[in-house]
Amino acid sequence: MSDLAASTEKTRALANKFVEYVTTTQFEEAYRLLNQDGQFILTGQTPASGVYKGLDDIFARLAPALSGYTERPTIRVSDVLVDGTQAFVRASGEGKATYGEYKQPYYGYYLRRDGEGLREIIEFFDPLQIEIAFFNKKLVDA
Repeated sequence: MSDLAASTEKTRALANKFVEYVTTTQFEEAYRLLNQDGQFILTGQTPASGVYKGLDDIFARLAPALSGYTERPTIRVSDVLVDGTQAFVRASGEGKATYGEYKQPYYGYYLRRDGEGLREIIEFFDPLQIEIAFFNKKLVDA
């Protein structure tokens, strides 16, 4: 097996574990796949968006920002693409939060493996859904 193939298989195993966790609402376990110095990035400009460095930062800053879930999101994965140390997970999901339904028809997770864990998780999504369902923001015509 070539080095690239071996690397891809290690990444695929980690990506599959990530998928298992997010599709069974075990988000904390998905974050625990990060290396000690790994980072989670939530895209956008919402109050929850940002770069979170390590588990302590995720649980101290991100968890409270997303504590408005009244029903954890159900994530459905449609595709997992893996190449070397990188993976992309295409998904959709919905749940309920303090101010309404949370619908994400297009989630994307970029994963980058380093050693036995993930160096980076970047979550791509529609930030308007968080603004409305978690922070009671409204979209108005200009």
